[in-house]
Amino acid sequence: MTDLPLPSVPTNSSIGTVLVVDDDAMIRRLLHDCLEHEMGLRVIATGTALEAGRILAAQPVALLITDLMLDDASGVDVIRAAHAHQPDLVSILITGYPTVETAIEAMQLGVDDYLLKPFKVQHLIATVRRALERGRLRRDNMQLREQVAISELVRAIGSTLELDQLLGMVIETVRREFSAQAASILLRAGSRPGLQLQVMDGERGLAHNQAYLDFLGGTAPSVQTGLATGRTIVLSGQQTDMFDSDKREHDLICQPLVAKGSVIGVLNIIRKSDAGPCGEGTMRSIEITAAQAAIAIENSRLYKNVQCAYMDTVSALANAIETRDPYTRGHTDRVKVLAQAIARQMGWGVEQLFDLWIGCTLHDIGKIGVPDQILRKPGPLTPEEFAQMRRHPEIGATIIQGIPFLKPAVPYVYYHHERFDGKGYPTGLAGDKIPIEGRILAVVDTFDAVTSDRPYRQAGSLGDARHELVTCAGTQFDPTLVNSFLEILDTQKFPWIDSASSRNAARSRPATIPVENPLHSSAV
Repeated sequence: MTDLPLPSVPTNSSIGTVLVVDDDAMIRRLLHDCLEHEMGLRVIATGTALEAGRILAAQPVALLITDLMLDDASGVDVIRAAHAHQPDLVSILITGYPTVETAIEAMQLGVDDYLLKPFKVQHLIATVRRALERGRLRRDNMQLREQVAISELVRAIGSTLELDQLLGMVIETVRREFSAQAASILLRAGSRPGLQLQVMDGERGLAHNQAYLDFLGGTAPSVQTGLATGRTIVLSGQQTDMFDSDKREHDLICQPLVAKGSVIGVLNIIRKSDAGPCGEGTMRSIEITAAQAAIAIENSRLYKNVQCAYMDTVSALANAIETRDPYTRGHTDRVKVLAQAIARQMGWGVEQLFDLWIGCTLHDIGKIGVPDQILRKPGPLTPEEFAQMRRHPEIGATIIQGIPFLKPAVPYVYYHHERFDGKGYPTGLAGDKIPIEGRILAVVDTFDAVTSDRPYRQAGSLGDARHELVTCAGTQFDPTLVNSFLEILDTQKFPWIDSASSRNAARSRPATIPVENPLHSSAV
């Protein structure tokens, strides 16, 4: 039966509740009165381990003081059950029969202090104060660790807006800080109600357990509940028959990701079996981590939406050129695909590929300033007309260089007619002094020009284009890039290039082709 605290005594509510468990009514009353009257603590006292378990399951307790020998259980069992319910609990074990075995077991359970019978009131007060101070220091240390972990995460995710990199950083933080054996991040697929698996890490070793895989993959009922309600779901692996066993498996945590008041996904964590109790501090850290991750994910999506709007604008500008010159219809898309193939072979990342996409799209934007009678002339240009045509790289660079988000495209626009031997235009740069963007575009631009119909000639074959590149490697083109491109042509398939090198097939190819948007390498 629970001994109720005396309501008339003022208590120090800031510390929390102290639970006293002792089957000796006199000891129980002594502890109760001393802690309340001498220290101002709120005390609940009980004589049974069973009742103690009910109290621990029902309300938070700051300090547990329990006798080692109880009528219905051991004090060690009480502490073990207490930590199952409240892992951050501070505990004191009272005993009149201390043994080495008991001390070792108590230390393994995380008991904070001993109180030996018989004890004096002054000794009791000193022990309680010491235990409470230890608990305070532990909480402060936990908060400091939280702040360090969160600050590191914020700094890391602030360094990128690429979704894949961002989610990888979150998973790495979860693995390191929360002893995760496996973790996954699932995001809502746009306006659709379902989830898309974005990241799964460390699932090896759990493959034999379908329940764990369902949890990571988002099909488990607990994950669906977290997604629907926005509440954190914790499935504790601490399976205890209160005082008879301690069978531990993995703790499973489903933490919703909330941005602008909406659940945009979930962070699922399977903690290692030896990770220790999942206490209040750990859960608070997970919540903070998820909150920061949700903000970063939303920012990444907004940034990508802006980028897509930019790219739509860029495509509209490119279409303005191709509308004026029907013979170059589809040229921009084909050049983008070929240039991306070279860039990927060189190991370029998503941001560089995005800049390449814009640069290739706009490389002929300067032709806006070339008169139609020159642009669409069905025969060779006169020297005067060619001089006007040669101005299109400068015109294009002038158009875009004042627009901040288009600046990365300037090297493609300005340098794609330079020659490796220095005889190109508009600057006459040579060799490696020509920016790599211009050297790549020069190769693929010429390749597509040779294999495309022009007003003054029919399309050449694939063999004609290869011969042109090999012949001009080292003079017009960077020989290293020519070799790379020829290797790509030998190993990769492009839908508009006819393997039979038929001129008729070349002329009948589709004018537009699907072009991979570099932003799509990170699903949103």
